[in-house]
Amino acid sequence: MTTTATTTPPTNRAIMVLLIPLMLVLFIATLDQTIVATAIDGIGDSLHSHADASWIATAYLLTSAVTTLIFGKLGDLYGRKRIFQLSVAIFLLGSLLSGLSRSMGMLIAFRALQGIGGGGLSSLVQAITGDLIPARQRAKYQAYLGVVATLAIIAGPLLGGLFVDQLSWRWIFFVNLPIGLVALVVIAAKLKLPVHHGERSVDVAGGVLVTLFTTAALLVTVWGGDRYGWGSGVILGLLAAALVTLAGYLLVERRAAEPITPLHLFRSSVFSISSALFFLSTVVLFAAMLYVPLFMEDVHHESAFRAGLFLIPLLVGLIAATAVSGGVVSKTGRYKAFPIIGAVLAGGGMLLISRVTAGTPLPLLGGLLVVVGAGLGFFVQVAVLAGQNAVAYRFLGVATGALNFFKTVGGAFGAALFGAILAAHGTSVHGFQTVFLWTVPFMAVALALALLMKEEPLSEEMLEVAAGNVEVSEY
Repeated sequence: MTTTATTTPPTNRAIMVLLIPLMLVLFIATLDQTIVATAIDGIGDSLHSHADASWIATAYLLTSAVTTLIFGKLGDLYGRKRIFQLSVAIFLLGSLLSGLSRSMGMLIAFRALQGIGGGGLSSLVQAITGDLIPARQRAKYQAYLGVVATLAIIAGPLLGGLFVDQLSWRWIFFVNLPIGLVALVVIAAKLKLPVHHGERSVDVAGGVLVTLFTTAALLVTVWGGDRYGWGSGVILGLLAAALVTLAGYLLVERRAAEPITPLHLFRSSVFSISSALFFLSTVVLFAAMLYVPLFMEDVHHESAFRAGLFLIPLLVGLIAATAVSGGVVSKTGRYKAFPIIGAVLAGGGMLLISRVTAGTPLPLLGGLLVVVGAGLGFFVQVAVLAGQNAVAYRFLGVATGALNFFKTVGGAFGAALFGAILAAHGTSVHGFQTVFLWTVPFMAVALALALLMKEEPLSEEMLEVAAGNVEVSEY
């Protein structure tokens, strides 16, 4: 139940006073998903550890994937303002400690802490916006948030490279502190939200178990046959831990009042395939986002900033394709062709990128990255819409959260898996070619799933979502 005092509708000025700090928080939370892309090499040099450097991204993504859902429900129970402030505080503490890290192990641990706070920020910004702004005005202000998130995604690699080249990689994390503190002060003084008296439960056990399972499975994937033999005690122990935590997770999810990933959603083949497509596309996206800049630094000997410029074609292609597919789907209601085309474009583009050498013309590489980005962009919108459309409307929020969970975990797997492949083959041209070539099987699986996916007519609500007129909470 929600109790709200009778108030007049907020003016545009009053909304913007609160929306600006929310946009600042959204900016730094989104920024931290991509800002390390061009800094991994510099961080590895500074901390004398390249083998585990990809876990700088993986640790953040793993913890943020789970807390996105948990903090959203905590906000319903204990008040969104209080939980939002807690999320920002944890994120800033993680940022400070990450910047002060003296070893790779410390940095990875503090990035995981930062991800715990960061995971709550995006979903809570969205929920608070819904509390603040009347439904009829919401689309305009949500568009502002969309622009901020897009700018952060593009700016991340560039700022990361700039800090590495001109200051220190530590400023990648320190830059969050003044922005976050200003936002915290304004939010504490100005933000007043309705009081929520919810009876919802929080699936903390499910969140812990899925994090432990995902981490153990990731370590088996990246360490098995490389750092440790497949029959070693470490790998067998991790396999046992993965199986036990998976079994515990499935048991908890069956019994939880509000599970973090409701198992009944997966009875729909469309939802299951949409989740897999989201996972696979993000695996490949993070392979390109993290290792194309590294290729430019190690093979073409570009600065970190100039290496980051090569992510702009990838992200422009992705953003443009997402917008185009959303517009077409909202007008026609048809979506099945997009992931098929996307798999062909992304897989074909990565196959050609796997042939690049030190002598490959850079404009050609940029053009191929546009193609890959466009292919992945066709997945993003359709995976969300098809998955949402496959469930009853009352489960729309939790289905969206589950889909985004698979997206974020896909990024974590992509960062760790391809980092391990590169570490095994070395940062030579051949090493990078191997990394890029291994993305192609993922797109082959995605193509097969896209061909198998049944196209169901989109509901009126989903047509509104595709048109960008309706925003769906992630929990």
